[in-house]
Amino acid sequence: MHRSLKHAFFILLILTSSRVFALGGDFTLTSHENKPYSLADSRGHVVVISFGYTFCPDICPTALATISSALNRMGKAAEQVDPLFISVDPDRDTPETLSKYTPYFHPRLIGLTGDADTIAEIAKRYYVRYQFVGKGERDNYTVDHTASLYVIDKRGKLMAVLPHGLPPQALADSLMNALSLPAQ
Repeated sequence: MHRSLKHAFFILLILTSSRVFALGGDFTLTSHENKPYSLADSRGHVVVISFGYTFCPDICPTALATISSALNRMGKAAEQVDPLFISVDPDRDTPETLSKYTPYFHPRLIGLTGDADTIAEIAKRYYVRYQFVGKGERDNYTVDHTASLYVIDKRGKLMAVLPHGLPPQALADSLMNALSLPAQ
């Protein structure tokens, strides 16, 4: 990892552990099963969140494959982890689109979408940045977006922000660490 990226990553981890810096929080979106899903629905489980979009050519498939591989490495413990994929492109990523996309990566992966304002508010709380490139000019626009993974503990609190490109075993270790902590 590049030195300045490491530095920014560790600062972010320090800031997320501070009471002054509020990062994350509960939300309610629509799942790929076209049902409401709230982060509170996963209390007692560890959650890993990836923000992205289904038309993403490389970053999102890589992140979701990393999540899948990490869960597969965890064995039975993976049943206590809820993997989430939050789309930042609600115009194209309908529940139907997500229902076809998410099973390619992991059967337990929950695809989430909502209206543009709700997605923007959630992204802001997680410090996820995204910007549409070519939207309105062409159908196959892209979205530049934050590629971090967010680990939420059993109480629903953000525990770690992990960089894109992390090996699956490192993610599995982070999830196992989160599972080892008490739920209270």
